[in-house]
Amino acid sequence: MPHPKGGKLTIYVDCVSPYSWFGFTNTLKYRPLLNAHGVSVDIIPFFLGAARESAGNPFQPTPKWKETFSKQDSETTGRLLGLKVVPPTIFPILSLYPVRVATYIKDHYEGEKFEATFGALASGYWSKGINISTTEGIIKALDGIFSSAELEKILKGAVSAENKKRVIEQTASAGAFGAPWIVGVNSDGERKAWFGNDRWDQVFAHLAVPYKPVSIIPPGSKL
Repeated sequence: MPHPKGGKLTIYVDCVSPYSWFGFTNTLKYRPLLNAHGVSVDIIPFFLGAARESAGNPFQPTPKWKETFSKQDSETTGRLLGLKVVPPTIFPILSLYPVRVATYIKDHYEGEKFEATFGALASGYWSKGINISTTEGIIKALDGIFSSAELEKILKGAVSAENKKRVIEQTASAGAFGAPWIVGVNSDGERKAWFGNDRWDQVFAHLAVPYKPVSIIPPGSKL
């Protein structure tokens, strides 16, 4: 497989989706080597509810027959990524407010602060039982990342007309019907998009990034 001469990976995430948390975690893990192969990486918060409605894929409660699998899947995926998944008491929540907060922080603070913010919002909701759709919940989730004065400024800026418009634009530009939504543009300018956290082999193949597919180690072989 030829080495890429460039390319870009963009992942759209919303903290109401546990798979966004997983995709976000994997993106941070893969980013150093993607960068080393000339692929830039961008993480963009977007409002999943509006994206799904626009795509004709509105939220539907998980069918009873699928609940056991969904619980197993999210808990196992989380464990493999080193994340503890605890299903939230209130699900789903309206994630527009925390997405606005994450968007404002991404646009006004360094990347490390944004990444810490999204991780804290996602883990707050999916591991710590925090209702991040409320001001109190956001403050609790982001405690230690920002001072009280900074949080006051952030929460005010999050609901400004400019930031609300920004969220709308980013959500519309994704063209997504689910989250995480991954867009890859390879060095030839070819664009492809994927839904979910389990399509990384296809993403890497499209970007022409050398990778090892999932494989079974023969008996007696050393890891």
